Amino acid sequence: TLVKCVKIQKGDLVACYLINSDLEEEALMQHGIVVDTNPSLNDVLVLDNYGHMRWWGENRWRILQKAKKTLDTPENI
Repeated sequence: TLVKCVKIQKGDLVACYLINSDLEEEALMQHGIVVDTNPSLNDVLVLDNYGHMRWWGENRWRILQKAKKTLDTPENI
């Protein structure tokens, strides 16, 4: 089985879920937009729903919606 790995990019809408054995389903903990990425560290800079901007490991976040245009190139800004 081939699993496609989708990389998180600037402009992606992402979410972080709380997964706990006491919960029947996962619970949404935070959501935000990716402001920057650091591929060498596999980190993403996320502006979250509380208004905080912080670097996180990209494995913490799940993509909710891909950016229609990436913000990496000036012509897309």
